[in-house]
Amino acid sequence: MSGGVILVGGGDTPNEVAQTILRLAGGSQARVVILAHTQRDVAQGGRRSAEFFAKNGAQNVLAPDTQDAQEIAGLLSEARAVWIPGGNQNRLMERLGTSEVFRKAVRQVVARGGVVAGTSAGASLMGSHMPTGDLPFSGNLTSGSSLVAPALGLIPDAVVDQHLLKRQRLPRLLCAVLEHPTLVGIGVDEGAWAMVQVKRLTVHRAQVVIVRARAQTWIREGLLGNRDVQIQVLLPKEQVAL
Repeated sequence: MSGGVILVGGGDTPNEVAQTILRLAGGSQARVVILAHTQRDVAQGGRRSAEFFAKNGAQNVLAPDTQDAQEIAGLLSEARAVWIPGGNQNRLMERLGTSEVFRKAVRQVVARGGVVAGTSAGASLMGSHMPTGDLPFSGNLTSGSSLVAPALGLIPDAVVDQHLLKRQRLPRLLCAVLEHPTLVGIGVDEGAWAMVQVKRLTVHRAQVVIVRARAQTWIREGLLGNRDVQIQVLLPKEQVAL
């Protein structure tokens, strides 16, 4: 079975997500590594996630609180699954993501047939780029109003946003894609989850929005313009090629 990336939009994570991760990873004995470095208290966040996986049958869960990227890369070398909880995506990139060794180790989990999954901020880390949330979004489609930064790169040429409809982030995602038209925007609503395998996204719960800008964006008086934007709303069991 090919490896996969799971995107959860935030809110309560359904038990079926953990169960799907374990199934893809090879069963209850598969090594699951929790990367709670999105959270202010890494150790506490790791314990909560480990308890969630244990409740769903996982028997080999590691939740390191070290910020040594090399050490974590070593743990990932034998991982069949990785889980990144919510919090702040910038924290993980600042603590670990500057290390190419770490980023490569995460991607290799999927390359060898495992699964990497995240919820909320954890989901935003999966694209090649991520929304930083560094500026409060004004709601206007203006240049520079939706900042993005490099992410872990598990889904190439994509930017992932979460809590999409609940927190009214569709304009933020649209703005990010207009400013970076080579990226596909993936918006996962709160309570939704989807899986990406072999460059194909399948929705498993609630709604996922795909945004593409098929022509070059132009800027006039600070406003973003593009006459060829496609927005797709996908429901459970629907798929789209990325």
